[in-house]
Amino acid sequence: MKRFDTNLSEKQIKKDILSAADKRFRTFGFKKTTMAEIAQDLGMSTSNLYRYFPSKVSIAEAFALHCFEEKEAGLQLLLEQPLVSAVDSLFVYAKGLLHYNFDQLNTYPAINDMIMALCETSSEIVDKKREGELSILKVILEKGQEEKCWVIEDLDETGLAIMASWVMFSTPTFMRHQTLEQLEKRLGNLLNLIITGLRVRD
Repeated sequence: MKRFDTNLSEKQIKKDILSAADKRFRTFGFKKTTMAEIAQDLGMSTSNLYRYFPSKVSIAEAFALHCFEEKEAGLQLLLEQPLVSAVDSLFVYAKGLLHYNFDQLNTYPAINDMIMALCETSSEIVDKKREGELSILKVILEKGQEEKCWVIEDLDETGLAIMASWVMFSTPTFMRHQTLEQLEKRLGNLLNLIITGLRVRD
């Protein structure tokens, strides 16, 4: 049996726990994985594991925070490329989100179980996801205001409304039985409706 290295820093221990949990989740799924199994894989006692993460959901929360950081950094990179207008930025941002979510769904099937668990028990994580995506979207909407692409009275409310309209492109339940091409086409149609609705009227 693997023996747990007690000389590691707390940061490294947590990193190793997340790595072991990741392997379990990918192989057996989130629901079927137990804290005892994760501890066994690490060569530590279950009680010791609880010192670092009080529950399996808290491990999922740590995964979620890491995913949010990774996703937002990737989206920022996409938006740093030369783009003609805020309209282009909105399309790039929405498509980038879709591709990230689609990739997660197909490479990490356990993600749906984790999302459901977090939605039921961790409103702070859900808020964190929303706030991160909204902050990037608001930059695009502000850019569109400056370019006179559209007129928006309340950036926060408009951003939240846009995000609500494309929820089917970020929810595994809705995405599971559609191809990426189908989702891209439907997202493009939706974005055209959004942009038409926001445009300055003569």
